[in-house]
Amino acid sequence: MSQVPLEVLGVSMDSHHQPVVILRHDDRVLPIVVGLPEAEAIHAALIHRDLGRPMTHDLICNLLAGLRGDLQSVTIYKLENETFYAHLNIEQRSATGQIDQVLRVDSRPSDGIAIACRTNAPIFATQTVMDQASQDMSILGTGDEPEEESEDNDFDT
Repeated sequence: MSQVPLEVLGVSMDSHHQPVVILRHDDRVLPIVVGLPEAEAIHAALIHRDLGRPMTHDLICNLLAGLRGDLQSVTIYKLENETFYAHLNIEQRSATGQIDQVLRVDSRPSDGIAIACRTNAPIFATQTVMDQASQDMSILGTGDEPEEESEDNDFDT
């Protein structure tokens, strides 16, 4: 199954006032509607906002580290009935640093993206998902990346 790397451009609101994470590969964007808490978590990670206490995605990162797990990547692998599916690709190491096991853990794409943004893990989509759901970059308006997000707003509106 062919995969393409994605870059997180940011989080915005769609015309129905729903949060959308915008992912890019070359001149194509993959918009994914996400929940408000996940949008805020992704945005906080993108701007490196320190929230003081660990939020859920920070907790997951801390658990992974404590279990000697390393998020290798997030893969958005399917779109079915207007729902995207993803999994986390995790390597778990022994105390000596040897790979004990490789895990594939089911995840909502929004949670996977929020964790990947915190760990600098790459995000991929299958070519099938891109063929089904990606759009030309011109839908963003200018053809350029979205405007810089200010820290006083949760994300662009």
